[in-house]
Amino acid sequence: MAYTKPSQTGFTALQPNETVVLLDTGDYVAVCCQSTVEPNSGNPAVAAWARVVDATGKDQLDGAGQTIQSAFTHCSNPTEVAQVGGVPALQKLALLAVLGESTSPLWTDPIHATTLETASIRTNITAAVHAGPADAGSLL
Repeated sequence: MAYTKPSQTGFTALQPNETVVLLDTGDYVAVCCQSTVEPNSGNPAVAAWARVVDATGKDQLDGAGQTIQSAFTHCSNPTEVAQVGGVPALQKLALLAVLGESTSPLWTDPIHATTLETASIRTNITAAVHAGPADAGSLL
């Protein structure tokens, strides 16, 4: 899996703080990330989002007319933040999670495999081809 970051010129329909990447599948994906502080623990939290867009930054829709999107959230702690090299590094890992890229050194254990697969926009792109009405007549 791989991605490149094309010139952002022409992507006029992006939401604030979004950046477009081009996946090795040929799909344009707009991504963004936001950090917050958990109110009960004071720990840093990150959330990343991805949505498939066209060459202007407008949503691409699946066969059911829904946007093709994914998200990933993670509540961290000061020790983990220090281990990965700071909050910007943690934010990058969250963005990599929604792109379906390696998130090493975090979330590499088997218990996180399903979480990362679900968060990956690549999973949603694959599933999007099956969205929409079924032809009951041909299925029965």
